Formats: sequence, structure tokens, C-alpha cells
Amino acid sequence: MERKQAFRIAIEAEIRSQNLYKALAKSFKTAETEQFFNQLVEYEKNHETKMRQLFKHEFPNDSLVLIDYLDMQMEGVELNDPKQVLEFAISREELAQNIYQKLAEQSPDASTKDLLLQFAKEEVMHKELLFAELEKLHGILQWFDPSELTGLMEH
Repeated sequence: MERKQAFRIAIEAEIRSQNLYKALAKSFKTAETEQFFNQLVEYEKNHETKMRQLFKHEFPNDSLVLIDYLDMQMEGVELNDPKQVLEFAISREELAQNIYQKLAEQSPDASTKDLLLQFAKEEVMHKELLFAELEKLHGILQWFDPSELTGLMEH
């Protein structure tokens, strides 16, 4: 993949992620979850801004042309199933991580490479945050071990 194209794809992915997280902030009805997704929006905006700056630095004479339609395509994802939506969001973070990793590997400039590697690490963090939300949704994160109750309910 051509480097300019990789930058464009990364920036478009950040915008799509912002749109997804804005929609998720509205769809989950608790203030805590809304705040969580709004924070992810801010992280993705930060990446978009810095990627635009890197593009301009690396290609000062070129204009960045994004595709017109940047809403998230979620084919095969049941939108009524929060688990599927969160799993989809996790897969998007993995995609972004891979793009940043590849861009970093191809970067001749050390400071650009370092920033892209930092973005890749941040995408891993985003993925872990989404996994935690998924676990909360499934009730996996519990303050007690249900197996300790075995026997108490059998009398």
C-alpha cells in the first residue's frame, strides 16, 4: 500500500471511529457509559489531528483527499446486540493498531516512527477499554465468585 494512501485510510478510520463512538455514547443510556464513549471520541480526534499534521509534514505539497462517506459500515453486525457492536469496535481498534504499526515500520523519520508506535499502543489501550466494557456488559467482572455460593442454594 502506498504511504499516502495508508495515511488517508488511517485518518478516515479515525473519523469513522469517532462517528461510531458518538453513536454508542447515545445508545448506551447510562451517564458513565456515555462519558466512556465520549472519551474515546476525544482520543480518536487527537489521533486524526496528529495524523493530518504528519501527512502535511511528510507530503507538504499534496492535499489530503478523503472519501465523502465516512459513516461506519457495520454489515453483519446486529445493531440491537451491544455485544456484537462492542466486538466490532474492538476489531476497528485492532485495524487501526495494525495500520499505525505498518506506517511506523516504513517511517524513515525517527520522531514520526515514535509517534506512530505510540498511536499503535494507544489503540491497544482503546481495545482493552472496550474489552472491559464488554465484560461489564456480560457480567464477567463481578465482585464475588458465584462458585462460592454452590451448596448454599441447594438446601
